[in-house]
Amino acid sequence: MDDENNQKKAGETKIIAFPNLGERLIVKGLDELGNRNFKAAAQLFSQAREYEPENDEVCMGLVVSLVELEYYQESKELCIEMLNKGIGDYFQLINIYLMVLLQLGEHQEMVTTIELLFEENQIPFDKEEHFEKMLQFSKRALEDKKEEKERQNQQLSEEMQEDELFEGKTDNEMLMVISKLTNINIRPFIPQIEEFLQNDEGHPFFKTMLLNILIDQEYNEEMTVRKFNQSKSVIPRELKSLKETDFYKKVTGLAEEEISQDNPSLYEMVHSLIERHSFLLFPFEPGPESLPAWAAAYHALAEEYMTGEVSVRDLADLYQADEESVADILSYIKEIEEISYPII
Repeated sequence: MDDENNQKKAGETKIIAFPNLGERLIVKGLDELGNRNFKAAAQLFSQAREYEPENDEVCMGLVVSLVELEYYQESKELCIEMLNKGIGDYFQLINIYLMVLLQLGEHQEMVTTIELLFEENQIPFDKEEHFEKMLQFSKRALEDKKEEKERQNQQLSEEMQEDELFEGKTDNEMLMVISKLTNINIRPFIPQIEEFLQNDEGHPFFKTMLLNILIDQEYNEEMTVRKFNQSKSVIPRELKSLKETDFYKKVTGLAEEEISQDNPSLYEMVHSLIERHSFLLFPFEPGPESLPAWAAAYHALAEEYMTGEVSVRDLADLYQADEESVADILSYIKEIEEISYPII
């Protein structure tokens, strides 16, 4: 025991073998900053932060160095940390923070910050005019961005209305069209989208992508979706997101309960299969009574992929499901597996 204590004390003396190291790093950092050697200064202040993480001089020196090096994202994160912890001169730091936001083009955050400063009377009287001008500039920049975005979207919308959206398109062209629809008002294209969603030839993958856009844009009218020889009328705004559906949550939950502890890699494959198939099947869901059989079928398919053999009866028993139902679903999801994925 004494030997252990002696060793511990010896180790402790090594840690403090360089007294005032943090202080020396600060002095050197300030020298490099004064000489405009910002990279060296940033390295020294970063090292000094290991010893004095909330020292005003260290943090201010580091943030100034990062700004001068044009590391704006890192500067922003450090500014936020310092403001939250009350490190450094508040008003000086706010000025640096606003300059960084300007460089990053984050005008909304500038508006929010300056308006808060005015509300809390944090701006010195002689600086009010300067901050008011900065506020107006940021608001104008936001308005200009909005107008430019609207102009581009209008132009894109007009161009797309001149052409058939989906007919005769390759998979890559379809992905490009759907990507464009994500950024514009989808309502002018509803007739073409409805036609595609009801067309047996339309790929279920693209149909789900279009449904997701309709959900995001809160489209509130009924439309019919046809997939896998089934039809369903839905109101996109009222649809749950894919991972919130009872099918996805229940089936992954059942598989996780049975597999994840004993065989994590098998569970990962089951989870991946359920995720991909849910995307293709959406918005169709099997009834709640059949979900244990679906979980058993996915377990069976994953096991077959990994080992080459599987006992459907054993897995049906494990999930307390009907063996014939499990076999039928297994056959069905193998058909789904045959569908090529346009994104790959």
